[in-house]
Amino acid sequence: MILPKQEHLIENEKVIPFGIYDDLIRDVSTSFFDKQGFLTKKRRTERKTWIFVGVFSPELICGFAIVDAGMVATAFSYFYSFKDSIFEEDKTTVPLGFDSNFNPNLDSEWTLGNYSIKTNSGKTHLQYLGKYKLYIDIENNEKGVSIVAPSKGERPFNFTYKNMCVPAKVQINNGGINTYACSGNYAAIDFTKGFPPRETIWNWLSFIGKTESNKTIAVNLVDRFNDNMENILWLNGEKMELSNAHFSMKQPYNSSVWEIKTADGILDCQLTPKGARSENINAVLMKSKFIQPFGRLEGTVLIDGIQEKFTAIGVAEDHHAVW
Repeated sequence: MILPKQEHLIENEKVIPFGIYDDLIRDVSTSFFDKQGFLTKKRRTERKTWIFVGVFSPELICGFAIVDAGMVATAFSYFYSFKDSIFEEDKTTVPLGFDSNFNPNLDSEWTLGNYSIKTNSGKTHLQYLGKYKLYIDIENNEKGVSIVAPSKGERPFNFTYKNMCVPAKVQINNGGINTYACSGNYAAIDFTKGFPPRETIWNWLSFIGKTESNKTIAVNLVDRFNDNMENILWLNGEKMELSNAHFSMKQPYNSSVWEIKTADGILDCQLTPKGARSENINAVLMKSKFIQPFGRLEGTVLIDGIQEKFTAIGVAEDHHAVW
């Protein structure tokens, strides 16, 4: 059940009840928890925060992320052109990249090297200015979900906000060689902040597409993380919860077909990768290894007892972190 929207994550020094809430919990301050332990122990060694925006259009796939993992900050961006079969990416890693007082909400300002995120009047501008130039403008349409999920051990909770089919405009200048642009309801937002387990493993899927009867379909699925609470289907903007997801894939993950389905029988699909973005960080106090294949999806969705075929564009991920 998707619960009414809450405005504050912390109320009277307590986390709001675990659950799935309609749209964005705007105040996600973790200051009460950050300073537990020695000075800002939890903020530096346990709290993780990131923004990922994906754009899944018929012309382009783009990914943009800034991550504050406490002791280390990272950022990456990539794009793929279906027309030209061109893939470009870049990344940066900065020890202690954000100040110890950095306690962001979704609309806070984020800057790390060539990467920046700024929000004004509900419109967010993401910018990467490096070996290519990538500009993504999105406007939150307040059709997302907020999840407050339990963590493990003494770690209090993990919060995430997901939204799909967000209006977006993209401009890319690939070093003066090619320029690309797209616009439409093609963006996906992932804003996560909390205290995930020391060892965190997940499989994840995010896509936007159309059914054979021209309904807009979008999905966020995860397995082995956040108690599988963030499995949501958007159909013409209306949200419904999905059951546990099962991911089946074989090495190499960047070129083999991924099979993904939900236990309730509502969703059954296959991702055929066009490429992948991967990373393997092995720092002193943090390890993060993931691969994020992207491409086209085909499958079926059960709507009011009737099965429909659909096609979509999206990404999946296999992730293992010790942080």
